[in-house]
Amino acid sequence: MDDYQKLVEQALESVSEIMPWDLEEDIPDTGLILLDIREQDEFNRMHIPNSIHIPRGLLESACVWNYDDTVPMLAASRNQNIVLICRSGNRSVLAAQTLQQMGFENVRSLKLGIKGWNDNDFEMLDIKGNIVDIDQADEWLNRAVTDEKRQPNS
Repeated sequence: MDDYQKLVEQALESVSEIMPWDLEEDIPDTGLILLDIREQDEFNRMHIPNSIHIPRGLLESACVWNYDDTVPMLAASRNQNIVLICRSGNRSVLAAQTLQQMGFENVRSLKLGIKGWNDNDFEMLDIKGNIVDIDQADEWLNRAVTDEKRQPNS
């Protein structure tokens, strides 16, 4: 297991996860915040309807007052039901742990991430509000890692 996976495993000791089909049932809950922490290009390409986007790199400052990056809805939501979303469910576990450390009480991570959401044929939208084709999403989400990224430099 690599260091990244070890971090995720350690975070899972305190972070709860929710399966895509359970989240789909919970979405009508008006108090639920869907927080997508992927990069801007990932969010633009596809996201769960009604999710808000805060890239992982801005998360901490978006959650507190008095920063340029503050997102008032999130900063005021320490007791709100929040589900964090990423591509495959790893970054969101780490982000959920960070929110817990910042005093957020009801955070969960979407297990399997947006990939699992798509695998269950649940609707996603692009940045223009168009429904994303499930097969196109699948192709993009399952791109192979290049060989140069698989092997350390010699």
